[in-house]
Amino acid sequence: MTHHATKQLNTGCVTPGMDTIPPALISSLNTLGLTNDEARVYAMLVLLDHAEAKEIIAQLSLSKPSVYKALENLDARGLAVKQRSKPVMYRAISPEMALSILMREMENANEQAKVGLKKLEQEKVQTDRSDALWTIYGDMNIKYKMKELFKNAKTNISCVVGDRYIQFLENVTGRDIPLHLILLSSYPGLLEKLRRKFPGKDVEIHVIPKERLVSPPPGITLPEVGEAWNYLKFENVLEVNIDDEELLLSPAFFSNSASVLNTRNKGAIIQMKLINQLFWNRLIKGEGR
Repeated sequence: MTHHATKQLNTGCVTPGMDTIPPALISSLNTLGLTNDEARVYAMLVLLDHAEAKEIIAQLSLSKPSVYKALENLDARGLAVKQRSKPVMYRAISPEMALSILMREMENANEQAKVGLKKLEQEKVQTDRSDALWTIYGDMNIKYKMKELFKNAKTNISCVVGDRYIQFLENVTGRDIPLHLILLSSYPGLLEKLRRKFPGKDVEIHVIPKERLVSPPPGITLPEVGEAWNYLKFENVLEVNIDDEELLLSPAFFSNSASVLNTRNKGAIIQMKLINQLFWNRLIKGEGR
């Protein structure tokens, strides 16, 4: 803002149409719970120190009803102070106090939403879509889903995890239920680290080093398996079976796609259990090696 413009503001002579509020600031205030109009009006009050409604209307090129509604809302939420004078003047409370109020409102809303959603979750209606196959995209969503499955497990957890997803185990919570964990990795000290994280007496952890994955395990004689083996990306393996009721499975055996499949389909769960018994267990035992 120029020195001339500053002088005009200080003397009460406002230049119409002068909207100097950065869009990034408006976006931040939107995230904190203010509408576009409320954010712009509050920011303008901070800039002007105090103002009449007509001055704000001129500065922001907003309609009269929009500005008055925004001022009323800001006053009601304690973000602006209305001075009973003629003409009526408005002053913004300090940004520090305003942000504190907005953060407290967000925390209260978060708690209310958590209680309400938990109640809905407990009352949710079961459907016959247990055979549905869902796709979860992105590492962050996969990480949250894996954490949720470990948290909700009741009887047992079975996992096969490649290098790409081993770090996700840091975010899950150990449970006092049987855990069968297979790690496809050559990271030194990994076994000891995870035994410390999952110390339960019913925990079984195996590490299959990468050098054991250069060829199919003994007993698998199909020529197609040997040909396909060269394309497998063991670092992308992720299989999480919870209670034999829900499965999280990475289809990225052949690619680097950041997506996994999620299902309660009994057929898929039984099939993956059979593959584990015939495939991973042979590598664990090192038959014929």
